[in-house]
Amino acid sequence: MRLFFAAIIALVFVCSWLSCGSAETPLDANTRQIIDSLATAEIRLLRVELDSQCQMARVTVLPQLVDSIKQVRVREIEEQLRAIPK
Repeated sequence: MRLFFAAIIALVFVCSWLSCGSAETPLDANTRQIIDSLATAEIRLLRVELDSQCQMARVTVLPQLVDSIKQVRVREIEEQLRAIPK
């Protein structure tokens, strides 16, 4: 998560640094390349971080969610079985 905030701060810093010129002045090729390189590097880092977080959640959170859904469904089935006239 800290990496995400660092990426956002870096992006804000770069954007604010680049915005010192006139708003109508188009970005030159070198500036666009720098922005693209920085964004690509940050996206690559964030993708690795998010992938690892998803893998951890799959191992830790998903089984708990499945168990709770299963418990609710079993309760529903038991209630339906009790409602059947004998």
